[in-house]
Amino acid sequence: MRVWLLGWLLLATPLLAAQIDPVVFKALDDARAAEQRGDATTARLRLQAVLPASAEGSLERALLQQRLAYMAIDANDAEHAIHWLTESLKQRALDAEAQAQDRANLARLLMQQGRYQQAAAELALLPSSDATRQLQVQAYRQLGQFDKALPLAEQVVRQRPSVDDSWYQLLVGMNYELKRYTAAARWQQVLLQRAPERAANWRQLASLQSLAGEQSKAAATMRLAQLAGVGLSELDMESLVALHARAGSPWQAARLLEQLLRERLLNTTLERQRQLAQLWQAARDYPQALQVWLQVAGATGQPADQLKVAWLHYQQAQWQAVLAVIQGIQPTGAAQRRQLVSLRGAAEQALSAVQ
Repeated sequence: MRVWLLGWLLLATPLLAAQIDPVVFKALDDARAAEQRGDATTARLRLQAVLPASAEGSLERALLQQRLAYMAIDANDAEHAIHWLTESLKQRALDAEAQAQDRANLARLLMQQGRYQQAAAELALLPSSDATRQLQVQAYRQLGQFDKALPLAEQVVRQRPSVDDSWYQLLVGMNYELKRYTAAARWQQVLLQRAPERAANWRQLASLQSLAGEQSKAAATMRLAQLAGVGLSELDMESLVALHARAGSPWQAARLLEQLLRERLLNTTLERQRQLAQLWQAARDYPQALQVWLQVAGATGQPADQLKVAWLHYQQAQWQAVLAVIQGIQPTGAAQRRQLVSLRGAAEQALSAVQ
């Protein structure tokens, strides 16, 4: 646990010995010696034994509680570490630097335990720094307080555009969560400019552009990636289309696939045309789906493809067209025969009602 914490070592210097009660100083020294022997239990009991004798608000009590906190951290005991750091800070007896480091560590522990509201409160008391503000952004994000998280992150990158990538990744992620895809794409472009050799940056940008309804830009991004020698494969592009479909965005998936086929970034095949038609159908854009299924059925003549055409006419209440299509279908099994009977019956009944 301790690797991510800011450290503040208690040193047995003459200056410190002159500042605190000799009994407490000896207990701290004995505890350190016990820790060095690997006897954490003895160290903890030694500190706890003298703790009641220390006065509230004293340096002695703050040092004892601080030491107990860092021993709990070493033992991966987050709850006791939080307790002792909180108690130590209440004494307000340590110097400003030590208190700031302890408070930062307390905030990290609270974040680790999912106690984001308390973490945000502690972070608000710290001097402003990149590390502090990043933790604040993460805490607000977890709390769903994007009205606080986004402006803070944007302020950081405006003041220092050269900050670490993690800031831009936060901005991409938060805007994505809010479905602000255009803004997310804008920040993703910064990451792409910083590392154009990373294929993941190109894929992410194209995905966000597509989600924003800018499929032509997404296709252009993929073409630029190829020209840049990044080498996005057909599988990368197909995966991006599938990602939109799985995410419940069939309209974006269809638009993207259509654009990739138009730009010849993907070869047009019957299987891909079927996929495009199915995506339009899933998006309830029946005219577009019908147009593609007509092309597929015309190329294959297969009853299954012709039935798709008939069903799409049915979805749009085009009853005469339904009857015209099913006239030419030769079913290949019982299931297809049942579909034909159902379609014919529905179309004839609808026409009778109109007449």
